[in-house]
Amino acid sequence: MYEHPGRHAADHYLTHRIQGASAEQLAAMLLEGGQRFIHLTLKAMAEHDLVGQANYVGRAADIIFGLKERLNHDEGGELVDNLVRIYDWWTEELYDGSQKNQPERLQRIITQMGEFKTTWEQLHRQKTTKDQAPKATGSIDELSV
Repeated sequence: MYEHPGRHAADHYLTHRIQGASAEQLAAMLLEGGQRFIHLTLKAMAEHDLVGQANYVGRAADIIFGLKERLNHDEGGELVDNLVRIYDWWTEELYDGSQKNQPERLQRIITQMGEFKTTWEQLHRQKTTKDQAPKATGSIDELSV
C-alpha cells in the first residue's frame, strides 16, 4: 500500500493541534469534521456510491456522538439539555435524510454545524482576549507623561 510522504507530518500536525486546543477549539474542530463528512456523504449520494455514503454517514454520526459525549451534564443545565436535543435531531436527520436521499436535510445540518462552529470560535477568542488582557501593576502616580 502506498502512503503519501506527507501523511506522517499531517498526522503529527493534527495531534499537536488537538493537544494544544482549548475546549472551545476542540468543539469547533469536531464540528468542522462533521461538516466535512456530511459534505462527503452528499458527494457519495450524488455519485450513487452507497458504500461511501454509509461510511461517511457513520463517521459524521460518530462526531455528533463525540460532541454529545463531551457535554458537562453536571454544570450545563438547560443549555446542555438543548444541545442533547439538537445533537439527537442531527443524528436522526443524518440517517433518515441519507436513507431517503434528501440532501437538503443534510445541508441543513452542515449549515447549523457552521453556526455552532462560529460560536465556539468566538467564545474561544473572547476567553483568550480576556485571559491576555494587560493587568495594571502600578498606581496612577507612577505613570509619566
